[in-house]
Amino acid sequence: MRTIIIAIALLFLGTAYADRDALVIEALVANGSDISKVHEIDFFLDFDNLKQAAVVAQSMESQGFRVKVYENEDQTVTIEAKRFLIPTLDNIHRVSSTLESLTSKYGGSYDGWGTEIVK
Repeated sequence: MRTIIIAIALLFLGTAYADRDALVIEALVANGSDISKVHEIDFFLDFDNLKQAAVVAQSMESQGFRVKVYENEDQTVTIEAKRFLIPTLDNIHRVSSTLESLTSKYGGSYDGWGTEIVK
């Protein structure tokens, strides 16, 4: 199920972040997740190189995210950042907006978020 929710987040790349966040939350609810409970949210950010990603990863760690940095076969870099929170639209908007600004500042792109179903 986790893959489905992440795929939904990535499917709406052309959709405004606010709309995309709402669609993912709707998909969580439709798949039986209790969005009043804390979820471990996975946020994804992409960069052209490790230098860009390292600066952002360090900033995110200082903000309480658990961060993993992956070098992809095409030499790009993906950050997977995890944080526990209740996936309300306001909470997700706040984090998404912050991550979009941070990645943009360092030449990356915010790729969305996903989570597992929590009953």
